[in-house]
Amino acid sequence: MDFLLYFYSVLFGIILIAPFLVFYYRFQVDESPFGKEMDPQLRAIYEKKNNLLDSLKDIRSDFDSGKLTEEEFQTQSIPYIEELESVESTLMEKSKNLVILEQPKINKDWTCSNCGSFVSVPNAKFCPNCGTSRLA
Repeated sequence: MDFLLYFYSVLFGIILIAPFLVFYYRFQVDESPFGKEMDPQLRAIYEKKNNLLDSLKDIRSDFDSGKLTEEEFQTQSIPYIEELESVESTLMEKSKNLVILEQPKINKDWTCSNCGSFVSVPNAKFCPNCGTSRLA
């Protein structure tokens, strides 16, 4: 009788410990389970880009709600768009140093592919209404 008690207690212990061991050895890598860790310089640039896009979305929502006129909307969104273009150029420069990427093509039409609005800012790489990139 003692033999079966020892056998089942060892078997129960193995059943309890096995998932933890499998999980530990299966995911024992230096990267996060959510994906590869980004370079700290690139992470800061991406955060700045996301903040600028959020600011453009806020300005757009103010315009849609009627708090801003068309002229105010254009004057407030142009500095963000220019800053977004400089951030995008530094991001492309940094990413070219890390990985060789092929240069994306710029759309020739002046309408935004996301919201469909007409882009009246000359040589703009981003839509002033929604902030999406004109890069194809």
